[in-house]
Amino acid sequence: MPFIEISSPTGKIKFHYTISTPSCADADKIDPEIPVLLFFHALAFHTVFHSQFSDPLLRKFNLVTFDLRWHGDTESDVVPEKYGQEEAAEDIIALITTLRLPPCHFVALDLGTMIALQIAVILPHQVLSLFIMSHVCLEELPEVQEGRTELYELYTSGLPGAHIDVGFGYTQYTFSNNMSNLAQALCDSTMPIDSRNWSSEHLQEYRLTSYDIFCNRKSQPRTALSQISCPVKLVHGGNSVVYEPSYTIQLMNSLQEAGVDVTMEIVANAPHYLCLDYANDVNIMIHELVTHSMTKESIPATPTNVISPWDAILREYGWKPDRVNELDDDDLTVSFPTWVDNK
Repeated sequence: MPFIEISSPTGKIKFHYTISTPSCADADKIDPEIPVLLFFHALAFHTVFHSQFSDPLLRKFNLVTFDLRWHGDTESDVVPEKYGQEEAAEDIIALITTLRLPPCHFVALDLGTMIALQIAVILPHQVLSLFIMSHVCLEELPEVQEGRTELYELYTSGLPGAHIDVGFGYTQYTFSNNMSNLAQALCDSTMPIDSRNWSSEHLQEYRLTSYDIFCNRKSQPRTALSQISCPVKLVHGGNSVVYEPSYTIQLMNSLQEAGVDVTMEIVANAPHYLCLDYANDVNIMIHELVTHSMTKESIPATPTNVISPWDAILREYGWKPDRVNELDDDDLTVSFPTWVDNK
């Protein structure tokens, strides 16, 4: 998984990114003959799109993702005090330009949605379609901001065991307490990296990229939304404990009023981070959106024997792919590595 250095108005960044093609899970470059899907990950989980990158239905395309600033293995200068959706979008536009990516189909979850939408507003020709899951594109709700503040203050308190409590809080936020074997492996594999990025020496970066960016976000005005020139699909997890379906309906109404071609789906029983365990529903919707304007002859063939670029690390942290990924009683135990207690 390569790195690329870019310069943006907010500083220098060494982006860690991943390209998967039909024939290679970790490619050096895209296949220029087939469409590109650019994935914008969620808060804390830079490998959350494992179930998309391992699906032959989607691996017929170029799948590209990257680690946001102070997530995963991306390295960067100090984040400026004002770092919101506009500044984050400028960073990703610089990445797109440096990688020389053609117009792409955007797929985004949670934190990534506000950034993807911002790019669709200011650079509409770059976005062929916009697939938004569990959006955070409107101003934060007071009750959700209260929960974010509670977790932020606990994380930065220095109290013994605080990081474990915050970890449990985030699992409620992400998976609604229903932890599958795959979700548990994702959490266990990601938390050492998050703890490194958001250590006591980097609490300011934690605040700016994981707290302020949510709490200070602004809804796009109608004049901005009217710039979007691609179809938009909104997807909401029916079992999300963070936002009610009305929050997604509100965004859909705003897009419709701006003249945007938008549709919405609710995935029954799915949590806020729905793309991991509900990929059977999600991936079909992504495929339908991407291929909607393509002729049957132009749709690439479905590859065989594909593997996720994160297959090995998830197995190392306990993922058992031969196990039916049901949310049974065995999957409801949430554990954290012992190193968390020492942070």
